[in-house]
Amino acid sequence: MPATVVITEPFQAIVASHALKLGAPGYHSLVVPHPIYGKTIQELRGVAAPLVDQALAQLAIDSQRP
Repeated sequence: MPATVVITEPFQAIVASHALKLGAPGYHSLVVPHPIYGKTIQELRGVAAPLVDQALAQLAIDSQRP
């Protein structure tokens, strides 16, 4: 099943470490600025909009894996 993960900047090393431990080194993620808490809906849309194409690309790559 295609999947990706959205994380904030401080969690990049943790995600990489867990991916390695789970046998998925280099697992992709979408990184957004920290913090996102307290942002308005419009601000969140502004953070998310640039990631849409990247998310779709990551999901498409996963759907092509056996």
